[in-house]
Formats: sequence, C-alpha cells, structure tokens
Amino acid sequence: MENIDKYKKILTALGIDESVREVRDEILDYCENRFNVGQYKPGPIEDEPFVDTWRSIINDIHGSNINEVMNSRLPHGDKDIKLKSPEKVSIEIYNSIAGNIPVIYAKDEEDFYEIVKKLIYKDRPAPNLEKTGASFAYGRTNRFIILSNKPYSNIPASKLGLEDEQWRNYSIIIRREHECTHYFTKRFLGSSQNNLHDELIADFTGIMCAAGEFKAKWFLSGMGVDMYPEKQEVGRFPVYTSKLSEQAADFMKKIIIKAANNVEEWSKQESVKQMSRNERVIFLCSKSILDLYMLY
Repeated sequence: MENIDKYKKILTALGIDESVREVRDEILDYCENRFNVGQYKPGPIEDEPFVDTWRSIINDIHGSNINEVMNSRLPHGDKDIKLKSPEKVSIEIYNSIAGNIPVIYAKDEEDFYEIVKKLIYKDRPAPNLEKTGASFAYGRTNRFIILSNKPYSNIPASKLGLEDEQWRNYSIIIRREHECTHYFTKRFLGSSQNNLHDELIADFTGIMCAAGEFKAKWFLSGMGVDMYPEKQEVGRFPVYTSKLSEQAADFMKKIIIKAANNVEEWSKQESVKQMSRNERVIFLCSKSILDLYMLY
C-alpha cells in the first residue's frame, strides 16, 4: 500500500498504534484502494450486445401492455409476472457512467418485489427483499437494473427536511446512479466490493445527480452513523464492515464520517463542479478512504 507510513500516523493519531497492531493492520487492509485507475481510458463506450435486445423489448411496449411484453420477452421462471400497477412500470436504456444499460422502474413497491422475484430469483426464495430498493442483474450475457422509489436507505424524508414525494424522486435517481457507479468500477477499474470506499463513491454520484451537490448528511444517515457516537439501530454500515472486529469497525465510523465531510467540502470547489461525472468518480477512486480522510 502506498503512503503506508502516512496512514500509520493517521491511525496513531486516532489511538490505533503498535499496542493494538492487529486492529491497525485490519484497518489498513480494509482501507487499501483496490481500484485500478491506471487502466481506465476515457472515451466513447460501445454498447454491450444485450442492449439491442432491450431496445427491441422497449419497442414492443405500447400503452399498457408492458406486463404482457415482460412475460413474453424476459426469462421469469415458471410463473408469469403479475403487475399490480403496470402504468407505474417503465423501461429505458439509460446512458450511464458505464455506458448504456437497461433500467426497469417500478414505482409501486409490490410491483418492484414482483419483478425482482421473477426476473432475478425466478421465484426462488429472495432473502431480505423487503429491505431492498434496487437490484442489479449482472449475468454474462444480460445485464439490467430494477429500481423502486422507496425512500433511499429507508431514510424518512422528514429526517432530511424534505417532502415525501421529493425524497422518493431523489431516491430513484440516487439508486440508479449508485448502481451504475458500481457497474462502472467493476467494468473499467477492475473492482466492485462491499466496502465503505465503494459506497461513498456510489452514493456521492447518486446524491450529486439527484440534488446537484453532495450532502454528507444523506450518506451518513443512510449508513446509520450520522449521530455517532450515539448508537443507531438502522443503517447500512454493518453490511460493509461485517468482517471487521468490533473495535476496527468503531474506528471506521470515525474515518468514514470525516472522509464523507471532506468529500462534501471538496465537491463545493468550482473546479470540481466543472468536472464531468466520470472525472469526479475517477478522482475519488484514485484516493483511498484514508486519503479522503486526510483531504482537509
């Protein structure tokens, strides 16, 4: 890991020194930057073969026959998809940070669950589906995203000082850009992991696209660490730190809180505002969490 001595000094200042060497090494390993930014070559992104198939599917949709088209054109297991509100379901080819990708929008929660169960799980058991707001089908020959407009990370609109409808509209954009950012790093930078670094970058892109600026509070609320050191029972933080010891995870809360606030400060710079979506993501991927912690 580059800058290892600098990183050790940061951790020492946080109280993680030779006396807790195992914890220190655990955090250093977790914070290692695994994105291969050097291999990225900016330029036009060619469509993957499955995109034309989805264009044909979209062309078959007229009026309210989307349920019929989905059942006839998309593999869905033995039982047909049964939409409750087909008028609230739509499909588009979205020009994402990672190139064109099919996106299915389901604004009725029951329809979202139905589509995910049929298209992703083929009616097999779908664990914790009620906690899910987005699903990315990443197969060898077909890739697509299914999105709901449930409140992002189950954050109530009132907590962010927003109206429910506005927050739901933001949420669907955040989810779309979040999933597309993971797709971008996996496709072009060789890595996509259940890691706080990945999540900060993906949420950064989503929140920027939805609100026009990055709001660290939104990200930290979603993680359930916005009120740290007060313990919170909800939030995504445990999902991305499940392999860490309790002591290491607690230190990571301090690290990610400062890193997120630094990223918000960085995003306010005029030069950053002039960057393209891809340029901002590449910058954040070129820095480790500890680099972002040290940004200011």
